[in-house]
Amino acid sequence: MFRALFRRSEVRLFFTISVLFYICIHSIDAFLAPMLVSEGMQPEVVGMIMGASGLATLFVRFPIGILSDVVKSRKIFIQFSLLLPLVTWPIAYLEPNATTLYLAKAADGFTAATWVLYNILFIRYFDRKDAPAAVALLALAGPLGVFLGNCIGGALIHFFDKNIAYFVSSVAALLALILTTRIKETHDAARAPTLRACITSAKRQLSDGSVWFIGLLATVVILVPFATRDTLTPIYAQQLGAKAGILTLLSNLHLIFYALAIALCSSVFYKRLGLVNTAIIGIFLQLISTVGVPFTSNMYLIYLLQSIGGFSFGMAFAVFMSLSVVNTVEDEQSTRMGLFQTIYSCGMFVGPVLMGLMLQHINLSSGYLLIGVLTFIAMLLTPLAARSVNQRQNKMALSHAATGKMTTAQNYGNKA
Repeated sequence: MFRALFRRSEVRLFFTISVLFYICIHSIDAFLAPMLVSEGMQPEVVGMIMGASGLATLFVRFPIGILSDVVKSRKIFIQFSLLLPLVTWPIAYLEPNATTLYLAKAADGFTAATWVLYNILFIRYFDRKDAPAAVALLALAGPLGVFLGNCIGGALIHFFDKNIAYFVSSVAALLALILTTRIKETHDAARAPTLRACITSAKRQLSDGSVWFIGLLATVVILVPFATRDTLTPIYAQQLGAKAGILTLLSNLHLIFYALAIALCSSVFYKRLGLVNTAIIGIFLQLISTVGVPFTSNMYLIYLLQSIGGFSFGMAFAVFMSLSVVNTVEDEQSTRMGLFQTIYSCGMFVGPVLMGLMLQHINLSSGYLLIGVLTFIAMLLTPLAARSVNQRQNKMALSHAATGKMTTAQNYGNKA
């Protein structure tokens, strides 16, 4: 199926842009925290810098989702967002301090907030029957882009000046920006919703308790890799003597197994386990992979735990992504997804900041244990969240019964 999709030139173009997008926003993440700590920066300041992208995403993702439903072009949002890291990372290279690095990471967060627009644009290249395969294909751009970014950044740090890796983000943003000029955006101006309609839709989503419940659990699930993979584990590995190559390997192991889990979810886990059991098993494995790290100094065992962490994150997070849009009408999908992504962006911000505070005032092990406690609570609450989605689904089924309309997402919801 993927080979058939790649035969179309616009699909290859958009996939390439998406890979560059992920290189842009994540190429420095595996190295930045230990680099800053080794230069003498306080851990709590490092945590604030690492969490800046999540904070920026938190504030702009939902408004972008609403505005993109109103304006006639989503491409312009994507292009403007790519300009920010193109400017801020060279400034951080020329004047590396807490302020410039914070602004550069915040720029990454603003750029990351436009990912929902990539999904919407990409899906509209395909017929409805090909949409699931298209979504799965685009999802692979994430791990591939971060993998390439890690490899390029790691090589530059190893063979050249470590700060030169800041330019990876800028170069990727520039290439992506150039390629976006070739995107053919399909938009029906006559069907574009009004601002009032979008505000009404936003109010309806904001008052829906199920998306908040699912979003809060997704916050904990995504908090784990941002707190461990991107903050604690690189610092711990550096304390054990790891260099740039080892940090690259650690991050890439997480990504490879994350991509594997995503690929297996719809074809294997959902069918055999159902959504709820897939999420519970994934969160349980997150718990194991998190609390195990500070109790070993064996790098091979840390490699194994990092791999389990990536696989478990893929299992759990894919479920919450599926549950978030169950029975959402097409005109409200970007608004609801924008709200869901805004909620879980809290984890991208809180994770690094919280771990920085724990490092500063307690110790590294306490950070891992705190994440373990939060993960355990999320595992216990997951069945209740699925039940809230089922209740919403039943209400939607009743409202659609008269017209016979039913979204394809319900097929996933029925397995919850």
